[in-house]
Amino acid sequence: MGKFNNFRSKIADDLELPNDAMSDNFNLRMHGNKKVIIENHSGIIIYEDNEVGIRTIENNIFIKGSKFKIEEINSDSIVVKGNIKEIMFSEKE
Repeated sequence: MGKFNNFRSKIADDLELPNDAMSDNFNLRMHGNKKVIIENHSGIIIYEDNEVGIRTIENNIFIKGSKFKIEEINSDSIVVKGNIKEIMFSEKE
């Protein structure tokens, strides 16, 4: 996490605010193994039937499985539906 994110995280803690309210970190939520919601993304890297790659500020997220469909996408969040088998994170270089 960058120095600026650490500073904002500390302020959020001091003000007793949710940490993600003041940081650039992504928020990932799953609904079983059929739906993933990623908030605070920076775009799509790859979109195929068996793999979806999503860019965030500090990481790339790769979702593997089958029958993927992007249910919703906007400037803040992406909703991916399908049969999720694996989620991997990689740091950006």
